[in-house]
Amino acid sequence: MFEVCLHGPGLPQAGRRCQAHFEGDVLVVESESALRVEATALTVSAGGFDDNALFLNWCTEQASYAAIVDTSTARHTLLSIAPQALRPQLAPAARSVDYQHFKWRAVLTVIAVATLLVVLVLWQNEMVTVWLADRISIETEQRLGKTLLSEFEAGGQLHQNGPVVDAIKVIGERLTKGSKYHYEWYVKDDDSVNAFAVPGGRVIVHSGLIAQAASAEELAGVLAHEVQHVELRHSLRQMIHTAGWAAVLTVALGDVSAMTGIFVHQLGNLQYSRSLESEADVAGLHAMARAGIPLAGMRDFFAHMQAKEKKNGIGIDIALLSSHPATGERLSEIERIAAQTPCTCAPLKMDWQAVQAGLSKIKKRDKTTQRAADEPDGI
Repeated sequence: MFEVCLHGPGLPQAGRRCQAHFEGDVLVVESESALRVEATALTVSAGGFDDNALFLNWCTEQASYAAIVDTSTARHTLLSIAPQALRPQLAPAARSVDYQHFKWRAVLTVIAVATLLVVLVLWQNEMVTVWLADRISIETEQRLGKTLLSEFEAGGQLHQNGPVVDAIKVIGERLTKGSKYHYEWYVKDDDSVNAFAVPGGRVIVHSGLIAQAASAEELAGVLAHEVQHVELRHSLRQMIHTAGWAAVLTVALGDVSAMTGIFVHQLGNLQYSRSLESEADVAGLHAMARAGIPLAGMRDFFAHMQAKEKKNGIGIDIALLSSHPATGERLSEIERIAAQTPCTCAPLKMDWQAVQAGLSKIKKRDKTTQRAADEPDGI
């Protein structure tokens, strides 16, 4: 016995649910009055929504009928009890239905798995970003940094030589001793108080930050923090997070030039999560301790800048605080970690006022270069 939906004259448009069975080679459909039809008179086909049901069709002198087997249980029962005369027709129709069921199960499975992956990516976004960043080799990361820097240098006002850059290099090399990266140090003629690290070991310090830092130790605190964004691959991870998977795959395959425009736009404006900032603070303090540089420099700089930012009309664009917010909680944590970190430290032997005075030469050189660029070519 199996269930069918019977369609024919005098029946509801949606059909009538009935029970059916075989008596030998005769199909018996138990409607208001039993309908009997020889198996040899039946035509079997796959039909319904996307061919997901078996149709048993027959005609009499007065009308046409269809008994639709539209449930999995009924279909299996029909296939097990059908007489031999009906099986040649049932087999191909049943395969068609089975294929449709398999196809839809496969589609739904793919959708479910894709949805699950999206949910997992959103839920564990940080872990996925770390995993993707780890797939990019140091060599590719350094090539990306070099390409980004070349685009950045095209805007001018970027310096790699001179007394000011030399002072930054002295501090930076102490902080990065033994690193797997080869660092390069640059000064950008920009009055905003900012510094940022490019993936692969290139650090750019704005002249405005050097002018506002009260000591070489304060600058060292900023450099120590920024260097750790490179060492811990924070800069690379944040660019991946912002640019998306397409960028990651492109870079991972070695084509760094294709995504340069996207990455250049992010330089100097990377927004790190609180956990990444905290991680860079702690690792930066440890780097300062290894280099023998007083740890108070990091907290002093951020506290110093935070105090200036709160004053009205100070006229200082402290871009560094917008991307690295110096909250009271963060400053207290820096102070706590510094107090717990052993350090045989001594003030840096550097004439900081002389370093700051050297900024005027950078500005003068930039103005001279700009005038030369503006002058018409000789005839």
